[in-house]
Amino acid sequence: MEPLTTILNPGVLFFILGAVAVLLKSNLAIPESVVKFLSLYLMMAIGFKGGISLHESSLFGDGLLIIGIIIAMSAFVPAYSYFLLKRKLGVADAAAIGATYGSNSTLTYITAAGFLTSAGIAYEGYMTVALVVMETPAIIIAVIMAQMASKAAGTRSKKSTGLVIRESLTDGTLLMLVGSMGIGYLLASLGIEESPLAAFIEGDMFTGMLVFFLLYMGTVVGRKFRELDHFPPLLFAFAVIAAVANAIIAILLCRFFGFDHGDAFLLTILCASSSYIVAPAILKDTLPEANPAKFLTMSMGITFPLNIVFGIPAYWWAVQQFV
Repeated sequence: MEPLTTILNPGVLFFILGAVAVLLKSNLAIPESVVKFLSLYLMMAIGFKGGISLHESSLFGDGLLIIGIIIAMSAFVPAYSYFLLKRKLGVADAAAIGATYGSNSTLTYITAAGFLTSAGIAYEGYMTVALVVMETPAIIIAVIMAQMASKAAGTRSKKSTGLVIRESLTDGTLLMLVGSMGIGYLLASLGIEESPLAAFIEGDMFTGMLVFFLLYMGTVVGRKFRELDHFPPLLFAFAVIAAVANAIIAILLCRFFGFDHGDAFLLTILCASSSYIVAPAILKDTLPEANPAKFLTMSMGITFPLNIVFGIPAYWWAVQQFV
C-alpha cells in the first residue's frame, strides 16, 4: 500500500478536520459523555477481538519474543529519557516524560490495527497482549526513579510504590481492555465467539466509531497546537526524535528476529507512540510536582499527530522494505 493511500484514509482525514476546525476557531465540539463512550467502546472492541485471536494463536515463539521486547523497551525508554532530561528539566519532569514515552498510545495502536484490517493484513492476537503489557511498566519504573532521587535529596514521595502499581493496574480503560480480552478468549475457547456481539465490534461499526473518535482527537490536538508557540525547543525535538528513534530500534529488532509484517508494524507503533491517557492520569497524583503542560503537550500535541498522519505510512513502508 502506497504511503499517500495511507495518509488519505478516512480516520486520518477526519483527524485533520478536527484539528483544522479548532485552529479556525470553529464551535465544533463533541460532548465528553460521547467521548467516554467511544473510548470504552474502542477498548472493548480491540480487547475482545484480541482475545479471540489470542485463542487462535499462541503466546509461545514470536509472541514471547515480542512481549520480551515490549518489557525491555518499557524499561529502556524511561531510563534514557530520565538521564537525558533530568539536568535540564529536573527529576520530576524527566521521570514523567520517560513514563509517557515508555508507555504507549492505545488509540494509535487501534488506528494502526484498523489500517492493517482494511488492507487485509493479518496480525496475531498476542499483539493485544503486548499492548496491555506495555501500558504500566514504564510508569512504575519512572516513578521509582523519581522516588529514589527524592529520597536521596531528603524529600519524601506522597505515594508508595505499591500504590503506584495498584493505580497503574486498575485504570478504567486498561481494565476494560484486559477484561474484554479475557472475555473474548473465554468465548473463543468455548466455541461461541460468533455471538451477536461480533456485529457490534467489527466491520463498519468499529471503523465508524474509530473515525469519530479520531475527529474528536483532532479537536484536542488542535487546542494543544495553540500551546506550542512558546513551547521549549528541547521538548519539541525530544517528542519527535524519541518517537522516530524508538521506531527505528523496533524495526531493527523485527528485522533481526524475522517477525511477520503485521506484527512488526504494530510492535513499531507501540514503541514509537506515547501515552496521553493512562500515564498522565496516574502521573497527576503520583508525580504532582511534574508539569503536565510539558509531557501531555509533547505526547498529545506532537507525537500523537506525528504518528497518526506521518508515522503509520512511514513505519509501514519501512517494515515492508527492511523486515
